[in-house]
Amino acid sequence: MTLDQAEQLLDDFLQDVLATLGFQRMEPLIYSHPANEASALLSFPCRLDARGPACFGCSVWLRFESLEKHLRGPEAKATIPTISVPLHLLRENKSFMEWQFYRPDDLENLREIILSDLQAYALPFIKQYSILPELQIRLESPNPKDWFVLGPEQRLNVLAVIQFVQGDKSGALKSLDDALLERKAALPKKRLAIEILRKRLAQAV
Repeated sequence: MTLDQAEQLLDDFLQDVLATLGFQRMEPLIYSHPANEASALLSFPCRLDARGPACFGCSVWLRFESLEKHLRGPEAKATIPTISVPLHLLRENKSFMEWQFYRPDDLENLREIILSDLQAYALPFIKQYSILPELQIRLESPNPKDWFVLGPEQRLNVLAVIQFVQGDKSGALKSLDDALLERKAALPKKRLAIEILRKRLAQAV
């Protein structure tokens, strides 16, 4: 089985499974469903293991159009998430895991397991964090473990845009200015995304 064949089998299978939860296919192995103020997306990266089976996991994504038009601009793909988290990090033990299959029958045997995991972990996450105030509270935590998988600068930008779309435009710009001042001597990679967003928001005022 080639990777293309494995991905096609998986995509056909997941379209059917996820339809029962209201998700529709956006592109191969990415499925979407409206959720409060966001679009919920489930992504299933697939790989071929050297020992034979195809292996796949799941990432839970949330995309806020109100934020993305400022964060990345209107030309950005509709399947780029604002925040994302691998499904295994939503489990209590947070241990990395993948599902495996060799043939279509193996996938069918995974149907109830996948649905159970999504209902237990992905859907509650989506329900809670697809609301902007909940997202904001989580990102305002000083603990990086609460920032989903955002880096410090990404988190800062998302918080600034939340502030901007909530009406505090001058406060959002000041947050970015303060961040740039703090990073005055930092490497360009620590400043560039903030500078781009600062310019974009200033033009939108």
